[in-house]
Amino acid sequence: MANDDGCRHGPRVAFTAKMKIEDSYPKGSEVLKFSNVVINEGGGYDPDTGIFTCPLRGSYSFMVHMTVCGKGQCAIFKNGAKVVSLRHVNHEDRLSYNSSQVASMSSMVRLEEKDAVWVNVKDQGQLDIFATEDNETSFTGYYVM
Repeated sequence: MANDDGCRHGPRVAFTAKMKIEDSYPKGSEVLKFSNVVINEGGGYDPDTGIFTCPLRGSYSFMVHMTVCGKGQCAIFKNGAKVVSLRHVNHEDRLSYNSSQVASMSSMVRLEEKDAVWVNVKDQGQLDIFATEDNETSFTGYYVM
């Protein structure tokens, strides 16, 4: 498929969504919702559930950037199976304890049509993952080929 400048491009499937401030500090083990949609080409991301449903078979790249002040633990899941995870802790005895930091993870994932991908948080108590006007927590995915 060629666009107006004559360049060839593949199908457009891409999304970026950000956590709403009121969804900060999730509790328990749940799908993390990123309700502020920046872009949702192809319509695969559902901000109400936090789940991306693959509209086109292929390889995809997924990234999560989360702002943490304390502890944060989450994973990217595909159809219920963990793909990649991270755990970030600001220890009390370290200089960084009272400051926010960004923890990130990413992975390439091969998907079939209708496969589901989401970010799940995991902990027994409250997690210190949050969003503010200046500190954003986001989930991005896009079709590669």
